[in-house]
Amino acid sequence: MQIGINYPWIDYGWDFGDPPPAWVAEADLPGWRSRKRAQIEADFGRFSSQGIFAVRWFLLADGTNYGTGEFAPRRAGNAWTFDPLPAGHPYYRQLLDDVEFILQACARHGLKLFPSLIDFHWCRQGTAIAGDAGIVKGGRYDVIRDPSKQRAFFDRLLDPLLEAAVARADSIYAWELINEPEWVIRKFSLFGKKDGNRTVSRKDMKAFITDGIRRINGKLLPDGRRAFRSSVGFAHWKSLETWDSGKLGNTLHQFHYYAQEDRSLPPHPHAEGDPCVIGEFATAVERDWPDLKNRQKDQTVSNRLRLVEEMGYPACFLWSARAVDTATSWTAAEHEELTAYTSSNPPAPAP
Repeated sequence: MQIGINYPWIDYGWDFGDPPPAWVAEADLPGWRSRKRAQIEADFGRFSSQGIFAVRWFLLADGTNYGTGEFAPRRAGNAWTFDPLPAGHPYYRQLLDDVEFILQACARHGLKLFPSLIDFHWCRQGTAIAGDAGIVKGGRYDVIRDPSKQRAFFDRLLDPLLEAAVARADSIYAWELINEPEWVIRKFSLFGKKDGNRTVSRKDMKAFITDGIRRINGKLLPDGRRAFRSSVGFAHWKSLETWDSGKLGNTLHQFHYYAQEDRSLPPHPHAEGDPCVIGEFATAVERDWPDLKNRQKDQTVSNRLRLVEEMGYPACFLWSARAVDTATSWTAAEHEELTAYTSSNPPAPAP
């Protein structure tokens, strides 16, 4: 089994492209980017030495720097409106440059990139921050709900990214369109209460995913073979069925496992040639896995990895190397466990 890691962000929402000008002045950009890239090189070198094969990274996340100032989401009553950045905006050039650097770094360290284009926070109601600096987190759900804006977003951003990445397809594990879309889908309530952050209908989200996945799957290598696998980072294994992952077009099925509802980890759900991976699982021992508890085994990273392998999964991704939350423990102890596991379990070829 191959072991990957979530390196979800360094600066959530502004890892790729120039940061908001109010946070990093133009004169400071070269030094800021140089320090960031040095950190990435050091981290990637450590991952490689630990036997990790791929890095999952949120590219745009909540969209913080994809539209600032006059291009930021705008409040419209109790909602937000947003237009994709116009063609030719400098953001696109810097985005491509940053992604190219990451792909080069992956090649240098023998890693693969598993990029996730947007996070579900992209679709939450906007949060204006830093006073009047024109910085809004989230508030970009028009890109999913409005077909014309969706097409513009894919035409101007996703398609050029895919085209640029074809030359380095060997350094891409798969392209993930969105992380955990379930959290922003509207729900019917008998009591009439609405969650304002559930801004997208299932129908609109499925249309967004279907078109994005079609574009990913349609990108070909010069010899005519498909360049990339496509994926959606579902929050729960049930979503593979309820969202009909295969009909969406996914060629790499994915779900996240945090022992939700104290449920056991299911066996690999797909036949050979139709792989499924665990895109996130907790490294924190406080998050009990019932299978290990029932077997009276310690809640360690190595025991969790052995269980995932036993259940037939070809790959899984630890959460996480950079996030600071209750699901993460990334100390020397986890480093040692991971290295011990990978050194004694040579990975199988990538699915």
